[in-house]
Amino acid sequence: MKIGLKALKEIKVVRPQAAEKLAEETLREEVDAVVAFHHGDVRAAITTLLLDCHHLRLQLALRDKDVSRAIACERTRFEGP
Repeated sequence: MKIGLKALKEIKVVRPQAAEKLAEETLREEVDAVVAFHHGDVRAAITTLLLDCHHLRLQLALRDKDVSRAIACERTRFEGP
């Protein structure tokens, strides 16, 4: 089967749009699931998501601190006293 150049260009244009549509549908389903979990209380859903964000930011900050400390320890170990 021979595909023309025009058809290939159309495929390249359609694929990102299809991916965006799929991503939007998936995101919409996830939002619906979160709101349903909170029995339709949108404010409770947002509060939970914000608390999750704060928790994850704290975890990242702690990890960054540990990584920095580990790098400093390695540096002093190799450089010597």
